[in-house]
Amino acid sequence: MPARGSQKSSNQAAIRFTVRPLDLPLHEVEVEMSLPAEAVKSGAVAALPSWTPGSYLVRDYARFLDRVVLRDSRGNAIPIAKLDKQRWSIPALEAGGTLSYRLYCNDLTVRTNHADAVHAHLVGSASFLYLEGQQNRSCEVRFVGWPQDWRVATGLKKQGVTFLAKDHDELVDSPFELGTFRLHEWTCGKAAFEFAITGEHCGDESRILEGTKRIVEVCGKMFGGFPFDRYVFLLTFSPGARGGLEHRDSTSLLADPFGLDKPDGYYDLFTLIAHEFFHAWNVKRLRASELGPFDYSKENMTKLLWFHEGFTSFIQYSLVLKAGVAPWSWVARKLASTWTDNTTRHGRHEQNLEESSFDAWIRFYKPTEFSTNSTVSYYEKGSLIAWMMDAKFRLATGGKSGVDDYFRLLWKKFGDGHITDADLKEAYRTLSGEDPGPFWQRYIAGVAEPDAEPIERAYGLKLARLAPWEALTAEDAKDPETLARARVYTGLSFLGESASILNVVPGSPAAKAGMAYNEEVLAVNGWRTHSAMEITRRLGDRKIGDTVEVITTDRGRVKRCRLVVEENPQRITRIVPQPKASTAQKNAFKDWTGQPFPVVKSRM
Repeated sequence: MPARGSQKSSNQAAIRFTVRPLDLPLHEVEVEMSLPAEAVKSGAVAALPSWTPGSYLVRDYARFLDRVVLRDSRGNAIPIAKLDKQRWSIPALEAGGTLSYRLYCNDLTVRTNHADAVHAHLVGSASFLYLEGQQNRSCEVRFVGWPQDWRVATGLKKQGVTFLAKDHDELVDSPFELGTFRLHEWTCGKAAFEFAITGEHCGDESRILEGTKRIVEVCGKMFGGFPFDRYVFLLTFSPGARGGLEHRDSTSLLADPFGLDKPDGYYDLFTLIAHEFFHAWNVKRLRASELGPFDYSKENMTKLLWFHEGFTSFIQYSLVLKAGVAPWSWVARKLASTWTDNTTRHGRHEQNLEESSFDAWIRFYKPTEFSTNSTVSYYEKGSLIAWMMDAKFRLATGGKSGVDDYFRLLWKKFGDGHITDADLKEAYRTLSGEDPGPFWQRYIAGVAEPDAEPIERAYGLKLARLAPWEALTAEDAKDPETLARARVYTGLSFLGESASILNVVPGSPAAKAGMAYNEEVLAVNGWRTHSAMEITRRLGDRKIGDTVEVITTDRGRVKRCRLVVEENPQRITRIVPQPKASTAQKNAFKDWTGQPFPVVKSRM
């Protein structure tokens, strides 16, 4: 394991990086790294991180790095030995030298590099080597030879044409966007904000900007200010893209340019912005001890991702509601969908939130066809547990305190520092007045399903659990054939519209019939099938208790399965306001969402 960095000395020479384009249409960039004499006089080891904070997967960025050339202070090439997949041994260079390398940048995500003739997005972990044991040495970055009309957006401070990072951690935590992006600037309180937008889109950019300002204001009000002087949003539009990655003083965002043709597209974008911005507090500063300082060479596992990501996934909705950039009707559908997904996922019986967090590196970020039946999402279930906590806090305090107060309490006590599971339990005890042990044992260290009761009691809502046939529209419910088909259950799901089986629920009719993942369904009841829709329709031709003959192929071998249709045991969640909600419940709802209690409709 490499050293985490030696104590920084005020007179240490900085590591200087010069970044040049080599062939932008072919996505090639060159980085030159200065090697101060004091840093390499006795030799050193240069390493590239294998992962990036916030995205818990070893990505082996070194596979995109080649043409490694070491030169001494006179420019003479010096042999360099590669020690393993991401480390190079530098011999003693009494007068210092340079290390240059080529990067292939053709993966447009928020956690990888992308460069072309239009823009460049460079991620620190994928771009900049560090000297082992010297990560606390300051870093400087310059961009040379890029198109004249391009500029640079980043959370790092700038001095002339040079960007400054106090150490390698700060450099890694500060992505760069280069290009002809549109830059918007404003201030909120004592902090300055920038929003760099790359790419065309079909939406209203002023609406994006105004909504972001409102979200920023809500967060600032929540914590009584900001933990930074300057913050930068980097948003890139690309067809089919969606994603975000948090940083201390910035965030990278990806969105579909055609997703803003309807209101839901804005609601989704604002929720993404709220989620990543809130991470400036939760995980980037208030964080588990394993999440900084980092060992970039391997996994840094923690059991607290259910708090860092799950609770952020809950509070993102109260942020957009309080900012007035998304309506309750949309948020209610999102929360209901999350509840439905969690309570119909077989993996909820197999994995708890601590395990889901700890194994994120090898399970959540490396899903297989087995994942649905063996894992839970610390994002989704974590958000539901946060909702339960919010309700329990409000029930204990007459509606006055919620998860926002939970964060304020933790922030006041720990601020930019480490927290433990014990700290989270103690804050829970303070706000709920309860021993946290049973709650933790059931819902966080255990596999108990989220309980709707405190949520319904706190806010005057009803989490209605509907059978598929009960969730039909009033018009569809009048048709006996539609009702009958809604009752049919086999436990099969398919890969998109193909006839390939994506999942077989354990204990389901399909599982009992011996069907399995990745098999292709060729025929149902003697009828040739080519798509998931055709298969579903043919299976629906039979009634509960009927036997269906299904022909599948598995690795080229054809087999016949006899499947007995059962009644669908799964339930769909709908969130509806209660007509007799009390004043206290309505006030708790308003304190949570910033919006008035929803109007009760005559029909669900």
